Amino acid sequence: MSKKTRTKIIEAAHQLFIQKGFDTTSIQDILDKAGISKGTFYNYFQSKNDCLIAIISVVREEIIDKRRELAFGKDKADEEVFIQQIAIRINMNRQHHLMTVFETVSFSEDKELKEHITDAHQGEIRWIAKRLEDLYPSEGHPYTLDHAIMLIGITHPMLYAARLGVDEHITTETIIRYAMRRLRSMLDEQISQKDLFFPKDWFVQTDVKEKQEQEHILKNRLVALQKVVKEEKERQYLSFLLKEIQEDEPRHFLLESVSASLEQLAIGMTYEHKVKQAVQWMARRFHW
Repeated sequence: MSKKTRTKIIEAAHQLFIQKGFDTTSIQDILDKAGISKGTFYNYFQSKNDCLIAIISVVREEIIDKRRELAFGKDKADEEVFIQQIAIRINMNRQHHLMTVFETVSFSEDKELKEHITDAHQGEIRWIAKRLEDLYPSEGHPYTLDHAIMLIGITHPMLYAARLGVDEHITTETIIRYAMRRLRSMLDEQISQKDLFFPKDWFVQTDVKEKQEQEHILKNRLVALQKVVKEEKERQYLSFLLKEIQEDEPRHFLLESVSASLEQLAIGMTYEHKVKQAVQWMARRFHW
């Protein structure tokens, strides 16, 4: 199967979901837009739901890549890095019109599709909460889930209001910085009053299930790569990564550094994309 054909189908479906809405777009619409046969479509996807899930996954992987590249070699406690990472997702969602697509799906009765979108939203909340732990003092860590939810709740309505106003110079980053100032001003009071709403383990069942799935997929990807890489140094890197991810407390800075070295060695190789995918899974699992 061709990656080019798969991408063409995804792009055609994406455009139609934006223009016509998810529910009113048919498989035939996608076939006509992509210029393919029904048989070709079903070689890649079982339904238009699969197309939407693929769209979300493609954008999510791009966000993970951009966030990881932005943070590489920088202090995790640098708030400006965090602000830029948040802006990446907001700007990517806007660029790909994902909010428009999500709105059309919100009326869908398809349970699997709704669960996938819910998982994506929860994943972003958990990622923000985890990153806030890098910024907050240890006594503020119990409140990071509350603050992750409030950060999203502040930024999105303000972004909408900013687009309605006359000042075109209000950037996404400006709004996120404002939201962070408000959250930090609340933190000391929350700590002193022990005013917690959502405990950190609010999504614990989802977290455990997702981590187990991610670890299983990641381990399989790394094992498969060991069979195809050409250089001994690459095999050494993969062996190290396999061992490190199974430790009780994997050293994130080493995983990130070794993964970057592995990616560099794989540039131009036939398995470059597979290495990139494995690193993306690692970044997702360990919240780079």
